[in-house]
Amino acid sequence: MLVLIFSVLLAFFLWHTTFILRPFNFWLTMTFNTALLSAISFAAGKVPWQKREWGMRNIGIGIFAAIVLYGIFWLGHQVLILANTYTGLLPQRAENLSAIYASRAELPQYLVAALLFFPIGFGEEIYWRGFVQRSFQERWGKGAALLFTVILYTAVHLSTGNPVLILAAFICGIYWSGLYWYTGSLVPVLISHMLWDPFIFVIAPIQ
Repeated sequence: MLVLIFSVLLAFFLWHTTFILRPFNFWLTMTFNTALLSAISFAAGKVPWQKREWGMRNIGIGIFAAIVLYGIFWLGHQVLILANTYTGLLPQRAENLSAIYASRAELPQYLVAALLFFPIGFGEEIYWRGFVQRSFQERWGKGAALLFTVILYTAVHLSTGNPVLILAAFICGIYWSGLYWYTGSLVPVLISHMLWDPFIFVIAPIQ
């Protein structure tokens, strides 16, 4: 449990440093962050899947889940545009969104997509679902584990002060934690995150 607490505090420090202080290239820093957290996860516990889980069913679920999540974000984007038009709910929505995508210019697009696929997308799931949620689940059950993981996954983005990014983290946290809770396997969640990241940021960004 001490390793889990230390790693969560470390994650908050790393995300704040990466998004706010930005001492180095954003993508290289995120690569370091996720590689470090996934290394801690593997060192603190066993590999969070069994070989038999890498079957066509779980891989197919992961691909389908990535497509569905992209659709959710596309629909949510349209809803936010309408809501902002009539209510002014997020007056800086466009600026917030542009800030999220601005970091793409720091490296060639093909390299950003590759890093998002691995190790960033991979490492985030190894840590947040494969280590944090699984550890909570072993202690307090599935429901509490899902709730605590979503709260932490969202909270780690609060220091950015970007409401669109925080909302996106909240939706993704519920989606991937829920997928892990429902399937009982990390494999579909890994596939979903690793595919969704490069699509939403590079291949077909929603702006």
